Amino acid sequence: MFSIFTNVGIELPITVLLLAMMALRARVTPKTSLWIKTDPEKLWRLLDIYDGKMEQWGSTTIRTDLIDANTLSFKKTFITTQPNGTVRTSDALFRVSARVENEFIELIRQGLEGKSENNELLKITHHISAENEGTRLKTAYHWGSRAIIAQLLARADLWGGAYRIKGLAETGVPDERPYIQISALVALVTGLMSLGAFALILGLPAAFLLIFALFVHEFGHLLAYRLMGQPWGRMVFLPFLGAMAMPRLPQESQGQTVFAALMGPGFSALLAILCMVPWMLGGQSNPYLIVLGLITAALNLFNLLPAEPLDGGVALRSVLTRMIGGKAQYGLLAIAAAIVVLGFVLDQIVLVMFGGLAAFVNLKPRKIDVGQIPLTSLQVGISALGYAAIGVSHISLLNFFVAQIGLLQQ
Repeated sequence: MFSIFTNVGIELPITVLLLAMMALRARVTPKTSLWIKTDPEKLWRLLDIYDGKMEQWGSTTIRTDLIDANTLSFKKTFITTQPNGTVRTSDALFRVSARVENEFIELIRQGLEGKSENNELLKITHHISAENEGTRLKTAYHWGSRAIIAQLLARADLWGGAYRIKGLAETGVPDERPYIQISALVALVTGLMSLGAFALILGLPAAFLLIFALFVHEFGHLLAYRLMGQPWGRMVFLPFLGAMAMPRLPQESQGQTVFAALMGPGFSALLAILCMVPWMLGGQSNPYLIVLGLITAALNLFNLLPAEPLDGGVALRSVLTRMIGGKAQYGLLAIAAAIVVLGFVLDQIVLVMFGGLAAFVNLKPRKIDVGQIPLTSLQVGISALGYAAIGVSHISLLNFFVAQIGLLQQ
C-alpha cells in the first residue's frame, strides 16, 4: 500500500508546492512604476478622489460620493453592465488617510468590520513626481489574504490598470487593451512552462495534447462565465498540476458556481466526441486523436472527483452547503478521507494529495458561498443529474478510447 511513496520523481514535490500555492493564503502588495507623458497636474485629476467623480472602466461605471466630510470618507459605487444587458452594482468605502495635492494620496478601505478581509483591497497609494518632461506614477495595492497562486493575477490586474491610466492621461481615451494582453501573456507563459514540465514526464507530443485538453477544459469555464453575463475571465496554467480559470466578477448564486464548475468537464466532452468522428464516419482512427480523446476523458473524469479544488469538489461543496448548511464541513471531510484511503488502496499518490488537500481546507469551519443566492431544490436535482450525466459520458468515452488503444497495439 505504501509503495506509492517510493515510485515518484521530481514532479511530486513540485506538485505539492503548487497545491500549497492554491490552498495557502498570504497578504500581497503589488506595485507598479510607470512613466507617463503628461504633466503631474493632469495625472492628479485622474487619480484624486472627490464628491461626484465619475469614471468609466470598460463596462463598469464608478461613481464616487462623499459620505463624511470630517473623516474624508467616500463611497465608490461600481455599476457593471454585463454582456447580457443585466446590471450588477456593488460598493466599497474608502477614507483618505493622507493627501498632498499633485504628489501623493493614500486611501484606506472602510466598512469591513466583522467581515473577512480575504481577497479584499485594503489600501491604495499613488505617488506622483515630475520626470523627463512627463510624470512618474508609482502605485501600490495592499490586498488582504489571497491564495498565493492568485497573487500573480493581482499583479497582472494592477499593471493593466496602470496602463489604462497611462492611455487616458496621454490620449484622453482609456486603453483597455493591456488587460487583455497581460491576461493572454500570463496564459501563454504559464502554458509554455507547463508544456515543458509535462514534457519531462510524458514526452513532448503527449504533453502538447495534454495542454490542449487543459485549454479546452478551462475554456469551458470561461465560456460559462460569459454565458452568465460576465466579461471573459483569466486562465493560468500550473506546471505538473493543470490549469485554472478565474472569473472577473464574483458569482451571484450557488447555481452559477455549480454551472461554472461543471462546464469545464461538460464542454470537454465535446472535444472527446470530436476525436471519435473519423471512427463514426467509418474511417481509420488517427492515433493522435485517440490519445487526445483518452487524455481528455481521463483528465475530466479525474476532475469530477468530489475533492476541492477539483470541479467535482466545488460543485459538491455548494450542493452540500445548500442541503445541510454548516454541517457540510463534516460531509466534505468524510469524502476527502475516503479519497485518501482510496488513493492508498490503489497506490495512487495523486488521489492521496488531492484528498489530503480537500481535508486540509475543511479542517476549520468556514463560510461557503457567502452572499450567494442558495440553490433551489430543483437546481440541486439538476446539478446531481448534470454531474452524473457528465461523469457517465466521460466513463463511456474513456472505455472507447482504451479499446481503440488496445486495437492499435495488436
